[in-house]
Amino acid sequence: METWGEQLAQRHRTGVSLAPILVYEPTYGTLFGGAVFLDRPEEPRYRLHIKLLSSSESQYDVLFSLKKWDGSTFYHIDVEADDFARPYYGEGMDTSRSDQISMEGRSVRVQYYMRCGQGRRLTYGPFLDFRGVDPGEVGGTAIAPPEYEEASLALGLCLSHDVRDSQLSPTSGTFDTLSLRLVPDALTTFEGAHTFFQAEVDHRVIVPLGEGTVLAGRFHAGGSWGRPSYQFRYSLGGPRELRGFYTNRFRGDKFYTVTGEVRQDLFWIFSGAVFAEVGEASDDWFGSPETSWGCGFRFTLPPDHVAKARVDFAWARDQKSIYFIFGEAF
Repeated sequence: METWGEQLAQRHRTGVSLAPILVYEPTYGTLFGGAVFLDRPEEPRYRLHIKLLSSSESQYDVLFSLKKWDGSTFYHIDVEADDFARPYYGEGMDTSRSDQISMEGRSVRVQYYMRCGQGRRLTYGPFLDFRGVDPGEVGGTAIAPPEYEEASLALGLCLSHDVRDSQLSPTSGTFDTLSLRLVPDALTTFEGAHTFFQAEVDHRVIVPLGEGTVLAGRFHAGGSWGRPSYQFRYSLGGPRELRGFYTNRFRGDKFYTVTGEVRQDLFWIFSGAVFAEVGEASDDWFGSPETSWGCGFRFTLPPDHVAKARVDFAWARDQKSIYFIFGEAF
């Protein structure tokens, strides 16, 4: 079933959503700015997202995301640049919220995907993933900072199978992705880096329960072979996985998360959700899972309601978080 926003987009040549932003984020403080979403369901078919953010500390975040369909070929490019200070708690699962330091610097990430296939059910193709950081000062002395200066380019292959009834707000179906990523030592400036390889799987299932209620589940996992650079190590915490913990709380060369959500239509453009999560990120064998849980509200964005925003309240063992972000967690 299409969402109201997608139905509106079908009736207009281009659907538009606008979002002023004034929120508090637990890691970065007060944020303000805006975002625009354009969704064109007719030829030339595309979906565009532009976001501009600034913080009360004069830090910035700029995002440009374009998805374009050309017959049986799908192109997707994301470009994001920011100079937000990054929290760091150490590596693995044995971290403490009191052992936080702040690592300043400018960061750039560019991802480019090209996928082929019939429709959007089964698509496959190469991608590029560039991550670069120009480091600045380190705030705090609780733990030793890692080496995080680098410019690295990953070469990858991605295979996806998508039978959800909607990409923006699915109410039924499944989504599966296998991603393979290779970073040769010749394509990274990370100090002491060697060639490394990564593989990730992402399985999502959406089950309608009736009366506007949906059960959504996700299993997400990945592993590394070789020594990944700082920017390519996996991290948990933040607005998408183990939401009760702050961004970058747990880190490792492999990870897994299991997430369950119950989503419920409320009224007009509003819906709600409750969720629970378990996961780990580690360099060793898994054996110290952490959990988080929470609830939140979702609402589509005017004037054409083609995009969605969410506000999540999440709790964990020793932290709690509030997030305002665009789109569902998965």
